[in-house]
Amino acid sequence: MERVEAGRAYCILCGDAIRPAEDAIVTPDFLGDDSDPFWRFSDAAMHRACFLVWDRRKTFIAHYNQLARRWLRIDGTHPHMTSEGEIVSA
Repeated sequence: MERVEAGRAYCILCGDAIRPAEDAIVTPDFLGDDSDPFWRFSDAAMHRACFLVWDRRKTFIAHYNQLARRWLRIDGTHPHMTSEGEIVSA
């Protein structure tokens, strides 16, 4: 996932500012339907520590991975989100 470097982002989970030196992630922009319960967490910045203890993290990851299986790359792989929030090839 993209890293937050500018220091002008706020964690979608706790609401606090994300400082440039903090371990933070930006979730992929993968949802276009604003009625999806995870829509506000798509393309959102968050502290990695907040993400790791988020009570909906496992469901969010499963939702992303279910959709991502359809996004085949030329080499036949697709993106996959790990339990830590990293995007890897599967």
